[in-house]
Amino acid sequence: MENMKRNIINIFIKQIFFIVMAATFMPCHAQYQEKNEVAVSVGGGYAPLYYWLHSVEGGKQTPGYGGFAGLNYTYFFNNNIGIGTGAEVGMYNSQMKVGQFSDKYTAFDGEENFEFRYTVNGYTEKQNLFAIQIPLFFQYQWQLLDDEHLTYFKLGGKIGFPVDANYQSSSASYQTSAYYPQYDALLESPASQGLGTFPNRGSKGKLQFNYPLYILSVEVGMKWMISDNFSLYTGVYLDYSLSDIYKNNQYNPFLQYSADNPATLPNISILQSRYNQNGYPDSFTGRILPMSIGVKLQLAFRIPNKRSCCLLNY
Repeated sequence: MENMKRNIINIFIKQIFFIVMAATFMPCHAQYQEKNEVAVSVGGGYAPLYYWLHSVEGGKQTPGYGGFAGLNYTYFFNNNIGIGTGAEVGMYNSQMKVGQFSDKYTAFDGEENFEFRYTVNGYTEKQNLFAIQIPLFFQYQWQLLDDEHLTYFKLGGKIGFPVDANYQSSSASYQTSAYYPQYDALLESPASQGLGTFPNRGSKGKLQFNYPLYILSVEVGMKWMISDNFSLYTGVYLDYSLSDIYKNNQYNPFLQYSADNPATLPNISILQSRYNQNGYPDSFTGRILPMSIGVKLQLAFRIPNKRSCCLLNY
């Protein structure tokens, strides 16, 4: 996992290096044209980790806010058409609330197996994801309002790599018990063995998303010409994820019983755990898809022709 994160960060650094080098060593042209543009951009709005929540009592997902910040480079073939790439850091947030759910599974108490049963009441969990994203886009711009300012449209895709993901949870109470079928005995105490009612429980930890983000991206807005070399983009964007970032993974019991320290009863994220649905184990969610829709600001600098600049100095 650490090696993967190191490789992702190396890709991000190389992408930034490419943009800086492209802006520094541009080819000279006999006539000045708007061919090369470097920009700093930020965007924000609704940015949830969207997932399909299965039929859980009192289950509700609330989309969170997030956004991105990045550096872009665009090469224009003419005054209207260009292609671009860049490097971004994206942030996604969501919250889930579940009224009540239960589960049971075979556990070990240090001497023999038993059926560990639990019910969770009033559960709330917040999730967040940070990802490095590499966009590749087509840009078309044209005069709409007047001869100076432009309307633009971008269409493309992004590939993202999760670098950090976390969850934080709280519960009104846990109710736990242990059933020993070999003795037909149900134990609901003592608390020192993780059995009973435990109010106001909480936990936090890491989320393991090992698959890339594949995102379809659309953007439209205005390009305001501030000066000969500087422009300000204002627009709206939609990033729509095409793939599940937690596919083909194992869903584990939500509440983790340990014979070494049974009273702690830590829980894992609801995104990566299961519960008992009509007598069968089932995951809480379906596919997990990062989404984002919001507004974007971008300050762009178009590189002047070096030869033209030199001639202006004489």
